[in-house]
Amino acid sequence: MSRIYSSKFVRLLKTFDPEDMKAFDVWLRSPWNNTNKNLIRLLASLGKYHPDFNDPRLTKPQLFRQVLPKGKFSDRRMNNLLSEGFLAARQYLVARQIGEDESLSRKLLAQSFLSRNLDHWFFKSEEEEIARLEAKDRKKWEDHLALFQLYRTLYHHPARAGAMRPGESPILAMDEQLDLIYVLEKAAVINERISRSKVMKEEPYDGQDAIRRWEMIADGVVHPSVDLYRLRFRYMEENQFEQYEKLRELVIRDLHLLNEREQKIHLISLINDSIRLVKATRLDITDLLPLYQVGLETKALMNNGTLSQATFSAVVTTSNTKGDFAYTHHLIDTYADKLEEQIREDGFHWAKAHTAYWQKDLPAALDILIEYQFTNFFFQLIGRVLTTQTYFDLYLKDDSYEILLFNYLDTFEKWLNREKVWSQSNKVSFLRFVQICRMLARHYAAIEFKPKKVLHLLDRETNIQALNWLAQKQGEILDKRR
Repeated sequence: MSRIYSSKFVRLLKTFDPEDMKAFDVWLRSPWNNTNKNLIRLLASLGKYHPDFNDPRLTKPQLFRQVLPKGKFSDRRMNNLLSEGFLAARQYLVARQIGEDESLSRKLLAQSFLSRNLDHWFFKSEEEEIARLEAKDRKKWEDHLALFQLYRTLYHHPARAGAMRPGESPILAMDEQLDLIYVLEKAAVINERISRSKVMKEEPYDGQDAIRRWEMIADGVVHPSVDLYRLRFRYMEENQFEQYEKLRELVIRDLHLLNEREQKIHLISLINDSIRLVKATRLDITDLLPLYQVGLETKALMNNGTLSQATFSAVVTTSNTKGDFAYTHHLIDTYADKLEEQIREDGFHWAKAHTAYWQKDLPAALDILIEYQFTNFFFQLIGRVLTTQTYFDLYLKDDSYEILLFNYLDTFEKWLNREKVWSQSNKVSFLRFVQICRMLARHYAAIEFKPKKVLHLLDRETNIQALNWLAQKQGEILDKRR
């Protein structure tokens, strides 16, 4: 096959933005970095097809003629050139990473001074790096690790006679940093294993023994994240709502003191705690909104600048359920573009329809849901949930929508049973949603209305979509038929 879009070099170039392509071209033109002029012509030829590289004219023979116009086509030679281009691109990425990572650059420079016996420059470089890292208000765990390594290098250097002076040795700082690294990382592992055990029944993990050992080592360690872990583990052990409220208050208050990784751990863990309490009817779904807002402001809910479809839909749902439509519009305007490119249109249209629904503009919501064709399975799924909710509300206002509602419920249920994207266990909550909607609608339409059956319809329902909304509809039906 002559098409080359699957070659490693081209696949790597697909990830380059225009600035990367320009910088890589400059890199290749430097004799220090590259002595093969053919690579410069290769990049220039490939650059015409960047970033998709799916033009049918892009073939190995065509590319060969552009790079080596006087040579006879050789598949092997073309492959060798592409491989060399891939190696050059890797070297470029390494050099760029070093240039962007100040700690790494300083570490490599210090190692160069050390290997050349330039001790005075080495000590000065190490001390400057220690001062820079210690001055940070929010240190990453990598910063603590770097400090440990810096102090260790200084302590073990043979020219450092002061290492054995009492009270002045870098080994004291080494010990402090090592304790902190262990306490932070061990707490993160315990927290993650407990979280996994709650969703993976085949991976049980009590964690209480590990927590007790961790608390012994953490005794005396002062760090805002460690304080939050102490509260979190106490809440996990006793599971008291008062402890949850205290943990929630401190996470919101102290989140700005934590580095990005610790922010994600504590906020996402707290959101998961809150969702479990919502399902247990101890919290209302609207209580999640402040957590989502803090997560978006600090970017703790984002991954490399990208917002997941689940998080985006959850925040829209929570904001609209609370009736904070000004925030929802801000959310759509600001964060719809943070979704992955292939699902942005789906996310935007779903959010607009959802907002129209909660603003009680049911015709506008239905128009969007019927006219727009969702391509992503997740938005197809929650779009059908929203369509069901819209038909249900229209039915409560106008009996003529009864046939449309029941037909749609049947269609939705058949679609769920037919779809192979999700496992049956993942579909259960959506199937229960459809079934409860059908039962609510039938009770509402019944000539002999039985309020007790409606009142107890949601009892013991823990794995069901839109529980908050269903409870609202339950209340409306009881009021209407009273």
